[in-house]
Formats: sequence, structure tokens, C-alpha cells
Amino acid sequence: MRDYELVLVISPAVGDEGFPTTVERVSNFIQERGGEVKDVDQWGRRRLAYPITRFTEGFYAVTHFSLEPTELRALEGNLGLAEDVLRHLVVRQEEAPLSPLQEALVPDEEEAPVPDDEETSVVVAEEEAQVVAQKEQ
Repeated sequence: MRDYELVLVISPAVGDEGFPTTVERVSNFIQERGGEVKDVDQWGRRRLAYPITRFTEGFYAVTHFSLEPTELRALEGNLGLAEDVLRHLVVRQEEAPLSPLQEALVPDEEEAPVPDDEETSVVVAEEEAQVVAQKEQ
């Protein structure tokens, strides 16, 4: 099974009481296909960036789930036919590579520790003085 994230924009015509029902229906569809719903984040009613079928608002929900890739087509087909779902987007979740900042924070096992003695401190101080002198010129 692979991990996915599903973003739903649900029609405001379903109303405040129909929104959780629609999200629950989608979660049940995933579970019936052997998937596992890990997290459902219901954002509620939000303004749309542009009108969709004359609606300027919609209910947003983000669902994190695991599902076999072969069953994903059935889910997308179901969402495409659902009249109360204005838009949907399924994104596969992968392990994100470390950012350069995160890589810098992870200690490198091959690096030997720098000895903290007077000679090293003097060399570093001389290099800093040279950099400051170059900036002043």
C-alpha cells in the first residue's frame, strides 16, 4: 500500500450538516477498498480562488490515507462522478529528501572533531581579521 493525500472541495449546496456526511462517505469508500484512513482534516467553508459552477465558496477537507495503487482509479472515478464534489486532487506521499539546512544539521559520522587548542583559535582569529580587513577596503 502507498500513502496518499486527498484534497476535496465540496459544494456549499450540501450545507453544514451534509459536509461531514460527504467526507465520511469518501472515507468509507477508501476503507471498503482495503485502504486505511489515517487522518481527516475538515477545514470547513472557505472562499474559492475562482468561481466553480457558479459557486464562490466551498467546503475543504484533506484526507491522509493508504491504499493499493490499483484501487486509486476507482476512487478517482467515484469522486469524478459525485455531484457534491466540485474538485478533488490525489497526491502520492513520498519520503521527502532532506533540505540543505536539514543535511547541515545532521552530523556527518566521517568528520573528525576539531581539537580545541590555542593554535586552532589563533589561526581562526587571524582568518577572521583578514576577512574584516578585506571588507573595509
